[in-house]
Amino acid sequence: MARVHFVCAHFGGQVPWKPHIFSEKHDVTLNYYHDLNSPSRHLSMHPRFKSKIPKMLEWKNVESDWYVWMDSSIKPHRGIDLADQILLKVQDNPLCLFRHSKVNTIREEAYRTISMLRKNHDYFNMRYLGEPLLDQIIHYYGDPDFIDNKLFSTNFFAYHRSITGLMEQWFNEVVHWTIQCQVSLPYVLHKSGIEYSLFDGFTHVTNDLFSWDWRNREKNLIKGWEGA
Repeated sequence: MARVHFVCAHFGGQVPWKPHIFSEKHDVTLNYYHDLNSPSRHLSMHPRFKSKIPKMLEWKNVESDWYVWMDSSIKPHRGIDLADQILLKVQDNPLCLFRHSKVNTIREEAYRTISMLRKNHDYFNMRYLGEPLLDQIIHYYGDPDFIDNKLFSTNFFAYHRSITGLMEQWFNEVVHWTIQCQVSLPYVLHKSGIEYSLFDGFTHVTNDLFSWDWRNREKNLIKGWEGA
């Protein structure tokens, strides 16, 4: 039996739903952070940035063996032991991730984002306008030890308590560079040398663990705070 702690956050609007989590084999807990149980800090912190704190630093608040982050767009399938399914996938590695569904490198992701910003695309403008993404990529590519050969979706992942240092470094990169955390994760992961496993499929399409309901999630966000 393992202790598996699930964490989710939805700031900037009414919670769309609460995920149903249970396990017959493991000790599971869930923290769902939202505007009613967490300080708003609306004058100093955008809701999208605020969600990075539980996403990457929940281990500072809760003692557990494993931590599972789920964006508020994630709906776990009912009737499955999600914790057990996750632990079967991690194998002997301390981290398990989904591959990115669109591109395979941070350079490709940056190019895609910058291209959409130049086209004045609403979705990308609301999330990344003004972020120094190009500077971030130039900085990473200036590191001779960095190899840009992986990209992950970061709306669902599991990690073991033994790699909290990686999670804190990831958070620091988001603070220092951009809120687009899928760009900084491959860099800090490569630098750490930590081995990882992959879940089957992708987060944005059908998989064995959950469905992704982004549109209904967005309906519960205040205009201008989309994506929190």
